[in-house]
Amino acid sequence: MGPDQIRLSRRRLRLGITNVGFWVLAACSGLFWLTRNDGAPPGPLLFWAIGAGVIAVQAACDVLGGVVLMPEPRPSVATFLRGWSRGVAGHTLVLVVAGLASALSLRLTGGFGAGIALVTLVLVLGRRQLLFVIGGVATSEHSHEGGSMLTGTVSDPAFTGGVVGLGRRARSLLPAGWMSTLPKSELAAESSRRRWQIAQGLPGRTFALILGWNLLGSFVGTQLFQLAARPTAAALFGHACWMTLWAFVSLLVLPALSRKTVFAADRAAAVSGHDPRAWISRFPELVGEDGSPNAAVQAIFYPVPSAEMRLHQLSQPATGFVLGNLARSNLYYSVATGTLLGRAVHCNVGRPALWVFPPSA
Repeated sequence: MGPDQIRLSRRRLRLGITNVGFWVLAACSGLFWLTRNDGAPPGPLLFWAIGAGVIAVQAACDVLGGVVLMPEPRPSVATFLRGWSRGVAGHTLVLVVAGLASALSLRLTGGFGAGIALVTLVLVLGRRQLLFVIGGVATSEHSHEGGSMLTGTVSDPAFTGGVVGLGRRARSLLPAGWMSTLPKSELAAESSRRRWQIAQGLPGRTFALILGWNLLGSFVGTQLFQLAARPTAAALFGHACWMTLWAFVSLLVLPALSRKTVFAADRAAAVSGHDPRAWISRFPELVGEDGSPNAAVQAIFYPVPSAEMRLHQLSQPATGFVLGNLARSNLYYSVATGTLLGRAVHCNVGRPALWVFPPSA
């Protein structure tokens, strides 16, 4: 990465920290309100005033992330607003559906777990469709090495796609631009990495672990704040605030658990005969981030390790059990719990297509 990319990456990181910090403080304030006001949510006027303030703050962060701190060529404000408005509408619709499912779950079962599980299942099965609704990215299917793969046409240079679906129906989704711009050897290396992840069942493992993590968080919050005994509106308010804090904890914990997946996929590509070193070196320039020389910052904020670390680990023996791409997958799946943190982190802020497929390796 060049000096300009490094400076831009650092500014985006500061923006993401500020945006996430705002939501964490807002969630703490909401829980404090509930515990100090007999469980009643804010009154209508105060509720709408808070809502307007929250929307304004997130919109300002999105503009900074989607226009001011975007790599060249930056979109015009008009172009950004068209895509962003569509993304916000689609993302808000998902949040509304998640809220309705959680409310119904609370009423029928006394907890939010059933609603979270149902919406999370919809998110994994409908991810390709939501990429179009939220990110405006149309996908097409192609035959590839005896199977099939998907490509998506998207202007955001940090879009990496990912794996769509579970089990034997899982397929790799790649940016259409990569098919024509990347050297064939590098494209083959990345395709090999993804085939290995699918063959190992990592998408399903990731889905199950994230669902379990969010169900655990929901149970803890419901018991801790006695949400089942509160009026539905107050319970949903408390649930969204608590799960925002739970998602924040995942931002601190899950990156360290996700890096082994990146290292293992790199080794698998090398074993299969596709040398991934050139691809690993190119990857930071595509996504606009390359970890951090600060070990603490690297451990917390970058589930995709730096190219230097990946190249070093390529020659090391495999260690430990590979869990899957937990950290950045949960940025997408956490919307089922009513949180906006998946939009607020540094890699995603202001970039609707990445709300569905955060940059991953």
